Amino acid sequence: MSRFPQIHFPRMLTIVMAVLLVTVSPIAGFAQKKKQPAKPQGKSTQPGKSTKQPKEEVVTTNFDDLSLRPIYVTMRTFQMKAKRGSYEEVNDQVFKMNTASLPDYDHWISTFKKLYPEFEIDLLRSDAKRVFRTAKPAIVTLVKQPDGRAIEVQLFGAQSYGDGVTPGTTLVPEVALHFANERMNKPLSYAIRPLEVESGKTFFFAVKTLKMHSTDFVNFVRPGTPVEILDGNDIYLLFAFTVDLDKTVTPARLIDEQRSVEFQETATQKVVAEVPEVYRNAGAGGFVRVRVEVSPEGKVALPDVQYSTFPEMNKLVVEAARKWEFPKSLFETDKNPITSYITFTYPAQPKAQKPTSTAKQ
Repeated sequence: MSRFPQIHFPRMLTIVMAVLLVTVSPIAGFAQKKKQPAKPQGKSTQPGKSTKQPKEEVVTTNFDDLSLRPIYVTMRTFQMKAKRGSYEEVNDQVFKMNTASLPDYDHWISTFKKLYPEFEIDLLRSDAKRVFRTAKPAIVTLVKQPDGRAIEVQLFGAQSYGDGVTPGTTLVPEVALHFANERMNKPLSYAIRPLEVESGKTFFFAVKTLKMHSTDFVNFVRPGTPVEILDGNDIYLLFAFTVDLDKTVTPARLIDEQRSVEFQETATQKVVAEVPEVYRNAGAGGFVRVRVEVSPEGKVALPDVQYSTFPEMNKLVVEAARKWEFPKSLFETDKNPITSYITFTYPAQPKAQKPTSTAKQ
């Protein structure tokens, strides 16, 4: 039986909140009054004409088109791991930072370590989503079990009051355990966090109520991982949401993931991080995909982990990626840096057999 905490928040709160924010804002708080020019005071100079002033015309701004504008969200999922009993109670406060202050993996991890010093924190995945200001969410599913259970993050977008003149935007992430038949088994909600978001900002929080032991974590988040490398730990999930409103920022020279394999082969210097013996003997394996920026000198900068099924290797892989070099000839006609990906793959090795002791005859 799963040891998931059986905590249930009213899931309909999310949908009701999103719908109310979407529907209320256009009719309350954003009506702009347009006054007609005032006529001179006193008697009318034209016989038979009334001196009564015309009523003010109320013009309501049409915000219907906001529902068609996407909110661009990059959701990053991190694991937080600490030895059982070695840490203080997890703080599930929501934090906000400028996205520009988090340019690469090292900055992400150092920021989190200041807030959760007892934990080892590593990125698992990044998911880019377009969220609309409607009651229909964008969905990120971690791992679906054979029986249909899965941890899902549903992202609702809504229009908010803002400052009373300019409308604002609310992003409502809900983290919940979903079941195959949701008519019979309602989702178990672990976190609902309404976020008043802005462009260029990143919001993050740990899910305090979702504490997992090694077996549950492997089943629901990291399938295929040897349980023993996580034994004795409590593991939480930390989610970060980077937001851009109505726009995306694309590098001048981007080589996407599909073409990155060919680009990776052009490297003039490749460094591969070695798997520590403890993980190799346990039969651990997986891959780590790193987004990098290559300068006109062929050097790698700003390595940032994008997806990892072997997060214990993240730090070592980032260090290795910095040492890669690419030919300067790639910049003969265009001096803009190249943004692309390097993927490090580590096939799982057979588990090391423990030596058997022989009894004396």
